[in-house]
Amino acid sequence: MIKVLKFGGTSVGSAANMKKVAEVVRHEGARITVLSAMSGTTDALVKIVAAAAAGDRDTVESQLAMLTDKYTTCIDGVLGAHRDEALGRMKAAFELIRSEVGAFREYTSERTIIAQGELLTSAIFTLYLNETGMKAVCLNSPDFMVTDEDGKVDTCRLREALAPVAADQDTFYVAQGFICTNNRSEIDNLGRGGSDYSAALMGAAIDANEVQIWTDIDGMHNNDPRIVDHTHPIRNMSFDEAAELAYFGAKILHPATIQPCKDKGIAVLLKNTMDPKAPGTTISDRDDDSKSFHAVAAKDGITVIRIHSARMLMAYGFLRKVFEIFEQYRTPIDMITTSEVAVSLTVDNDKHIDEIVAELEKLGTIEIERNNSIVCVVGRMEHGDAGLAASVFKSVQSIPIKMISYGASHRSLAMLISTEYKKQTLQSLNDGLFE
Repeated sequence: MIKVLKFGGTSVGSAANMKKVAEVVRHEGARITVLSAMSGTTDALVKIVAAAAAGDRDTVESQLAMLTDKYTTCIDGVLGAHRDEALGRMKAAFELIRSEVGAFREYTSERTIIAQGELLTSAIFTLYLNETGMKAVCLNSPDFMVTDEDGKVDTCRLREALAPVAADQDTFYVAQGFICTNNRSEIDNLGRGGSDYSAALMGAAIDANEVQIWTDIDGMHNNDPRIVDHTHPIRNMSFDEAAELAYFGAKILHPATIQPCKDKGIAVLLKNTMDPKAPGTTISDRDDDSKSFHAVAAKDGITVIRIHSARMLMAYGFLRKVFEIFEQYRTPIDMITTSEVAVSLTVDNDKHIDEIVAELEKLGTIEIERNNSIVCVVGRMEHGDAGLAASVFKSVQSIPIKMISYGASHRSLAMLISTEYKKQTLQSLNDGLFE
């Protein structure tokens, strides 16, 4: 069985955790192991980028000193014969960062600096696998994770590059998640959480049977266990349900992870590095028809845009003009509701909000409202089933609801609320639908 395993930063965040990961890799017979940077590394590198932009060399050096202690401690904890090689690799990475800081270029230096976390972590881990007697090779993900001008990975190139890996049953390959090369041949990244997506694409490229995502949580929960009491892990889930939950805020899984695996029929397993024997969550094309409601997730940072225009009345083409404006500024829309003379829609990225509003004001009167959350109930909600929506709204009858999206899919019902009501809403849904 061909398996691709991905481990998050906490999973490889210390020497002890790296040793646990190595045992999992050996036990599972992972063809490719995809790693994030050690926990805390990316945040420190982001601080270095900000300090470099501000000309603050003291912060740069203090963060590098912290990272030097962190990685030296890890290297001393896992390596013997390969210790000096790993320390040399660490020194080279941090000197490269200093070089980029000294000749700081906003975009390319930022990406180059941040990439060093994944590159260094994967190098140390590969040396450890070799030191334990496993034949391991560290791949350089930017060599084959190449994106076009829209940020999409060239899957044909990826498949061709990984063909030798797919055929090699005797080697444990290690690769970096998150980082890639863009269409300008510059080092770049797939965004926060992109390591999951990297693993999914690599799994699809080598026709894997499983893609396993290892974190410090026992699988996908039916609600956010950080703020909701009495949640429980979900053992089996369909691709469509997992995609909805990931998109609407379930932190354990990157939203883009599901599609490559769904297209190839590759099962995705969500597992706990701290408790490898726990069953976790299996995501596949199998559906659990026994339950109407499976899980709830919430997505914060939502901005509402309301467009009022008498020109909508008995007119056609109005919505096309609205969508073209958002397309122009590459800003996706999450939810949308319409009436005869108004449109309300939500976005989770307000980077171009001023330009978008300026264009929309040509169509009508615009209202903007920030600090909202989308709460999404996911499950099997067939359009012919009576009473399901009533169960949801009864659970949140004390919560002011601003928008509702229901009917576009039989997998979800989404509600827009002020973020101040998020915890209360999630707990009320948990009590009303699952308890």
